[in-house]
Amino acid sequence: MNLKAIIFLLAISAFFVSCEDIVEVKLSDNDIGLYAVEAKITTDNNPYVLLYKSQLVTSNAEYPGVSGATVVISNNSKPNKSIVLHESAEIQGLYLPRQGSFYWGDPGEEYTLTITVDGVTISATEYLAPVEPIDSIQIRPSNRGDNLFLGIFTYGNEPPGLGNFYKWDIYVNKRLLYPSDFLVIASDELVDGNYIEGFEIYTDFHDPNELEDRILNLGDTIQVKQNSIPMFAYNFYYQMFNQGQTGGLFSVPPANIKSNFTSSDGRDVLGLFTASDVSASNKVIIDKTITSGLKK
Repeated sequence: MNLKAIIFLLAISAFFVSCEDIVEVKLSDNDIGLYAVEAKITTDNNPYVLLYKSQLVTSNAEYPGVSGATVVISNNSKPNKSIVLHESAEIQGLYLPRQGSFYWGDPGEEYTLTITVDGVTISATEYLAPVEPIDSIQIRPSNRGDNLFLGIFTYGNEPPGLGNFYKWDIYVNKRLLYPSDFLVIASDELVDGNYIEGFEIYTDFHDPNELEDRILNLGDTIQVKQNSIPMFAYNFYYQMFNQGQTGGLFSVPPANIKSNFTSSDGRDVLGLFTASDVSASNKVIIDKTITSGLKK
């Protein structure tokens, strides 16, 4: 099956014969101290908002979280439903619902995040698109590595109508697989309205002589969550991938990725607000019947 823009943030080696030029890069201070936001609302968990400020590109310090903000999420229903998030006692700049409060997203609703801090109002709005349920997942030897590695495959319908965008989260023993280093997204442009049979979203590449490097092991429990994502998020992640490849012969110039936030003071805001419907797959335990097909 051919899906457009499937992105794996894995280590990829490339070999080029090239010359070396020394390029002096002038770094600007204009982007220091910009507000940055990582925020999400889904149908299977409470929302969160992480608010911090940008630093010098040469700095190794942690990004400083921003306290004292008023953070509100609301939808476009009538009457609208909203919630005020409160800063975590453990993590500076992380805003969550109060303990015991719940505010899960509803498919088909539009959600607006509004942050007020130091006299500045930051906001973003996204539509929470419904996602088709995953029929099932399978774990089996992958053709990508000549049956040396296990792959994770998904099965399910892709509903008619262009404009659906997906992101998959993989859980190994209830732990998210490489949340910052691994990313797989896709659009429905080439598969609109088809049944997707055996889409390989992950291949456990490793040194075949170093079995301890395997991520998927005998006895592990695997589950996949299929997320709808807005088109803006799809393009944002795609740009993240391109920026991560800077430095090569055909790489794009390094630059801040455009955010879906606007600010009342006219300054740029970094980051992304996403709204996702989530479908959880069946759970598969890796047993000897699954690993028996691996080449030794």
